[in-house]
Amino acid sequence: MEILFLGTAASEGFPNPFCSCENCQKAREKGKKSIRLRSSILIDEKLLIDFGPDLVASANRFGKDLSQVEHILITHGHSDHLFFKNFEYRNPIFSGNYEDLPHVDLIVPDKLGSVIKEKTELPKFSLMSVSPFVTIHLNGYVIYTLKANHTSGFGETPLNYLIEKDKEKILYAVDTGCILPETFNFIKDNLNGKKLNVVILDATMGFNKKYEFHMGYEEILQTKKDLYDEGIIDNNTKIVVTHFSHLHNPSHSELEKIYQKHNIITAFDGMKI
Repeated sequence: MEILFLGTAASEGFPNPFCSCENCQKAREKGKKSIRLRSSILIDEKLLIDFGPDLVASANRFGKDLSQVEHILITHGHSDHLFFKNFEYRNPIFSGNYEDLPHVDLIVPDKLGSVIKEKTELPKFSLMSVSPFVTIHLNGYVIYTLKANHTSGFGETPLNYLIEKDKEKILYAVDTGCILPETFNFIKDNLNGKKLNVVILDATMGFNKKYEFHMGYEEILQTKKDLYDEGIIDNNTKIVVTHFSHLHNPSHSELEKIYQKHNIITAFDGMKI
């Protein structure tokens, strides 16, 4: 599987356009990898995780045509991960090749499905409202829904995802605090003794504040250790951190220096794995 990071920032972007803190100022000065749009990833040009307000900017920034996306997974209803107007851009009013667009499988957490149906039309979408700990088969992908340790936008149960294709396995644990015990056990049970190839973790809180529903530096190191001790990862597993808040994280080059010491990859917008 090929993973493209379309965005790697937390809710307000990095830098926040209305902030002149030291981290935002340094990001503006350094530019390039220190400039981050809101979080989203694209897998194999076919599978998109999260559907936030920077999707148009991200796709144009990296020259991506998203008309062939076939599966969209939503983690939760917070506005940086779900922007309702995006659905309209696939409609005949806006899309010049609407007739050629594929049908999209839209996977969302439980109560979020009814909210989406109330707020927008969904032509050429198959909406699936799902609970944690179910398995979905989609054109060669196996999707395991995981319970995230996070807050909701519309009373839904926030989700993370374990994605499998051609014996490769990716854990997407973003917008979550420390992995819940029941989620940890579900991951282990469904690996059948095999290892994760890639683990993508939430790094929102960085270095100077604790918050139950996001991870920071210390939680990331502990999570990596726990995954290793339980045999879920090994030394060949790529550990990646993303979803950075400017309030708690320095510029990209500084983050790289810190995380490289622990063999952890610091994601940036446009990074491919």
